Amino acid sequence: MFFHHIPDAKAIGAHRGVRSLAPENTLPAIEKALHCGAHFLEIDVRLTADGHLVVFHDDTPARTTNIAASPLAARATHHVDTFTLTELQSLDAGSWFAATDPHGTIRSGEIPPEAVDAFAGTVIPTLRQVLDFCRDHAFPINVEIKDHAGRTGDSAITAAVLELVADTETRDLALLSSFNHRYLTQAAVFDPDIPRAALIETAHPGNILDYLMFLDVAACHPDHHITPPDLARALLDDGLRVNLWTINDPDVARAYPPGAGIITDLPQRFVSPRG
Repeated sequence: MFFHHIPDAKAIGAHRGVRSLAPENTLPAIEKALHCGAHFLEIDVRLTADGHLVVFHDDTPARTTNIAASPLAARATHHVDTFTLTELQSLDAGSWFAATDPHGTIRSGEIPPEAVDAFAGTVIPTLRQVLDFCRDHAFPINVEIKDHAGRTGDSAITAAVLELVADTETRDLALLSSFNHRYLTQAAVFDPDIPRAALIETAHPGNILDYLMFLDVAACHPDHHITPPDLARALLDDGLRVNLWTINDPDVARAYPPGAGIITDLPQRFVSPRG
């Protein structure tokens, strides 16, 4: 299972791949996650209009593709799930990175110019491509199922993810997470033993441990801003795994107990490259 492949102490997860060194949720960012020494990969998954699973974070393609300059420009603010796979993969998901330098890593010289130039034309990957990569490299992967509530894919996405995990023989490497906790309970019905993690972004009004036990999840993935070190320690003491997001400062990470994992945009600052 996923947790057998990562260290018990301070596991480092690459948020959307190494999104500080390559365009997020693309194969270049995912390859960098492996080679920089991250202990696991974190990516986001959405369902297309024609039923394919793509690795993409935002609701719309506007921020991380060239859609505004493409033949699909009139649909730039439309939801990703209104596009077919062919339409999405016709977009350039890499050039925006050089234009915006989102983490200042181009300006700092951390990324060489030739590497930046190579991002142009990068394609939005399918989940199958990413899972195949993880299987081939025995790389653990946290698949975040994006919330499709109220949309066409809502009833289909959890089963589709689980089917693809089984088909690509990556079940032993996969952890499912979501802000939509209904997807986690659905996943438990389809596959009771696959590890699941509840993403948490607001302070829970009641007893968070009781709630997590009710969900029957293996892990809690909370925003670190609402999770003081004492709470992380309490969750760990009660047998849950904890992976905090998104921590980019190693000094902040050091305040948390050793068993707490860190999901970061900058895994290269937390770990050593693989040999």
